[in-house]
This record gives sequence, C-alpha cells and structure tokens, in this order.
Amino acid sequence: MKSSDLKLKTIVFILFLTSVFVFVSCKTTDTVTEESEILLEEPQEEVAEEIEIPEQEEVEVIEEIDETEIEEAVSEETAIEEEQIIRSREQALFYTIKYTRDYSKIGYDLDYKITVDDEAKEIIILYEESESDEDWKNNCYVWPWPLKLDGKTIWTTYGYAKIYKSSQDIPFNEFYRCIEEHPDYKIIIRGWSLGSAMAKITARHLCIRTNGAVQIDELTTFGDVKCWLNPFYSLKNQCKRIREYVNSNDLVTWCIPFYRRDVKNKVGDNFSIKRACKSEYHHTHYEECDFSKWEDDLDD
Repeated sequence: MKSSDLKLKTIVFILFLTSVFVFVSCKTTDTVTEESEILLEEPQEEVAEEIEIPEQEEVEVIEEIDETEIEEAVSEETAIEEEQIIRSREQALFYTIKYTRDYSKIGYDLDYKITVDDEAKEIIILYEESESDEDWKNNCYVWPWPLKLDGKTIWTTYGYAKIYKSSQDIPFNEFYRCIEEHPDYKIIIRGWSLGSAMAKITARHLCIRTNGAVQIDELTTFGDVKCWLNPFYSLKNQCKRIREYVNSNDLVTWCIPFYRRDVKNKVGDNFSIKRACKSEYHHTHYEECDFSKWEDDLDD
C-alpha cells in the first residue's frame, strides 16, 4: 500500500471518530439541560403551593376569633359590671328607671312606662328624669299653680302642673285601667328627679279618683323633688310603703324651698361643699348609695 493512501485513510478515520464524539457530546448536553430545567421547575411549583395554603388557613382562624371570642368577652365584662352595680333591691329599682330605654313620650316631654307583671302580680308605672331643655325650663317654673285632678284642685308648681296637664290624663287613665283589670295586683309608682313629682301627683290622682278606697302598695322616688304647696296634705296614709330618697350632696333635692315632701329618706354621704360641687354625679348615681337603713322593713 502506498504511503499516500495510508495517510488518506488515517485522516478519514480521525474525522469519523471526531464526528462521533461531537454527536455523543451534544446528546449528553441536551439530556443534562432538560433534566436541569425539570429540577428547577418542580421545586418552584412546590414552594408556591406551600406558601398559598398556610395563608388561607390563617385568614380562617382570624374570622373565628372576631365572631365568637370577642363577643363572649364583651358579654362577660358587661355582666360583671352589672353585678357590681346592683347590690340591693333599691339599687336595682333605680338602675331600672335610669336605664329603661322604651319610655313613651307625651305632652311637654312627659316620659313614662307602664308594666303589668303577671308573674309577680304587680302593676308598675315609671317616670323618667329631666331629659330635654323643655323639662329643665319647667323645673324652673316654681311659682304656685292650681292643677285639677278629676275636678278637684291641688296646688303644686306651675312647671309640674303644666307637664302633668299636657298629658291629658292619658298615662294615668291607662294605669288606672290596668288596676281595674287586675284588682288583686300590687300598685307600684316610681319616679326619678322630675319624674318623682309626676309619680307623686299620679299617686294623689289615684286617691282622688277612688276617693281613697284603693291603697298604693309602693311609692318610691329617687332624687326626690318637693312638689306640695299644701302643708296639711300627705300621701303617707294612702301608701303602704313610701320612700322619697334624697342625697344631701344632690342639690336638685334642695330646690323649691317653700314646698314640701311627705317624707325624707336620706342616703349617701353627709353634706360637704367639696362633694356638693359634684352634685350632678350624686343626682345620677343613686345606684351607688347604701339603702340598708330603709330596706330592713320590706315585706317578703
């Protein structure tokens, strides 16, 4: 064989080996590249899925806390506050008058509520305190004025006569109708502040209409105001139990010096100028007073 032919064959063989090596290298590189892309893509999807799921679970937990645990905590706190306030029967009575929200309004802002309690067998009428500018104006009209109750004249202040007359006897007639329908039920009249005057006038109206034949089981007033001009008349004989509560540091109860009340049931601290400077607080917080002196004669 000629040397030139050998050289040619050698060159061809080398080229063949080179092409085979290049082909194998390319296939290997493609395989590695595809595997690398798969490895990179799969963890990213897994991480994305792992991030989304915990976020949804946290939102659901927060909603459950807002709807249940917070409401229960507020209810429990409110119950504790009420339990701390209401420690005795008279405190509970004042609390009821103070926080009743469904009073009916009539005339010159006369606020009242009538309840027939079939379980306790009681008919109760409540009168609220001064609630408007009109009320406070009438509180200041203290000159004597006649008020006709079923044709009989009584004397009180102009302001109290004006308010009671403006009701056109609608609250009283409703109250009296309940009494007629339930003759064996207890008759209870309660009021606070300006409402104490309305309560006492209602009691006197009942005595006039029944000619004294019906006894009032309970007449209870808080922050009691004086409303009688006649020095000889009293409701004590017409009421089985009468309480007109005053706090010495509640200056509202000092007003109208030329008028009188039937009884004076003192509660709270003794008078002091420092305490009297907070007269409004004492007038609106009778639920904090000690009534034990006046509760010991209650009939069960």
